[in-house]
Amino acid sequence: MANNPQSTQNQGFNSTNTSGFYGSNTVNNQNFINTGNANQILKDILLKNLPNGAEVTKTPSATATFLPTDDTQPDYRVKVSVPSLSTFRSSPILSPLAKTGYNVVFPISPNITFVHSANYDELTPVHNNYPFPSYVNSRTEDITISGNFPVQTQEDGLYWIAATHCFRSLTKMFYGETSDKGAPPPVVKLNGYGSYVMNNIPVVVTQFTFDLPNDVDYLQIGTARTTSSPYQMVPTNSTLNVTLKPLYSRSKVNEFSLDDFVNGSLANKGFV
Repeated sequence: MANNPQSTQNQGFNSTNTSGFYGSNTVNNQNFINTGNANQILKDILLKNLPNGAEVTKTPSATATFLPTDDTQPDYRVKVSVPSLSTFRSSPILSPLAKTGYNVVFPISPNITFVHSANYDELTPVHNNYPFPSYVNSRTEDITISGNFPVQTQEDGLYWIAATHCFRSLTKMFYGETSDKGAPPPVVKLNGYGSYVMNNIPVVVTQFTFDLPNDVDYLQIGTARTTSSPYQMVPTNSTLNVTLKPLYSRSKVNEFSLDDFVNGSLANKGFV
């Protein structure tokens, strides 16, 4: 009978131990590989009916990590530089950014939007079907960057804390009892994807937002070495949004030449 553990005999399932199905009973069946895990048992049953060669190939897994910045190799990652000011370079909270050359590197390719515009005024004579546009000026609008920022390890968590703290700091002026009192927020450089895409573009951070979602796990990240708090809770996935405004000094603008811009010789001077 099926309810008698001493005489259970079904297709390929023979048990002779009376200590119970979930106990230490011995199962003598070559079709079952692992009887200690229900998921493995189900998997073994499914694999039993597969023809040879149809098994799922196991692929090795690896933990994603930030690659350190190597000045001898092209780096196409999207990154925003950390100011060379001692205020930023000596901060223990920002120290994880040193491994990427004191740049905030987006771990996953973000969405980036550029807007280039030419402005025209219009002369609109009466009793005329067509206005006459008159060129005024050209400009590059704010650059928006939105990227996911996954966190899987302690190292990732420290980098996330450093990145968010850096962007928040870049929206602040030097105010109060501080060095360089009265100075505006510092200018940083935007790079990524090659010399003719984003190459040392001088920008200032005009807005920074990030979310702390309620539908993801949070990792406890130890920060006793860098802050007075022993740990921080960091989301395993969040979105960082940065708005950057290109900024050129008058002396820099005097170096501009449309001929040089078109033929690409100004690519290394930050003009976009």
